[in-house]
Amino acid sequence: MGRQIARVFAAEGFDLALIARTEETLASVAQEARDAGAGTVITATADVTDEDSIRSALETVQSRAGVPAVVVYNVATMVKTPPSELTAQEVIETLPAMFFGALYATAAVLPGMRTRGSGTLLYTGGGFGILPAQFTASHSVGKAALRNWVQNLHEELKPEGINVATVTITRPVTEGGPYDGATIARHYLRLHRQAAQTTPDQWEWEVIHREL
Repeated sequence: MGRQIARVFAAEGFDLALIARTEETLASVAQEARDAGAGTVITATADVTDEDSIRSALETVQSRAGVPAVVVYNVATMVKTPPSELTAQEVIETLPAMFFGALYATAAVLPGMRTRGSGTLLYTGGGFGILPAQFTASHSVGKAALRNWVQNLHEELKPEGINVATVTITRPVTEGGPYDGATIARHYLRLHRQAAQTTPDQWEWEVIHREL
């Protein structure tokens, strides 16, 4: 999804800042974004489970390119333990990527957005956060926490002109078909643009992508 989201915004001519764990991933996605029509593309490595790491990366991005117009947090991880056997340690090990990283990233960019009075914060959610599955208990807990927090954050920040929403994807992303990644990525662009097209009281806080 990260690759597809980058392509969608690139095709609209956005300048992009891409953050991932490895230089190898960044290099390939950055080139695809340039080929798709992006303006300036800058990259930074970070571990979203490490607060100092993600803050440093986003501070570097903002020092080079200013406060972003839109930030997308697109991260997921899981352990395949049924709910009856799920341990506190497994939850503790998955929450940093699933939820805490979203808090760190948001805290790094929100002051600038508040000063400017505008900005979009988008998060990739999961259908298991609504209807949990036994084989993804830790993932379900993490995405449920993220979804609850995003809804709360949306209500807090919309009076300040800051657009907050989640794209909740209910099945594995594929190439082609009803869960085509390129199709789903269009939701992020539309949610970002709703801030310019409607009043805050009409802003959606969630798109649930499901097969019709």
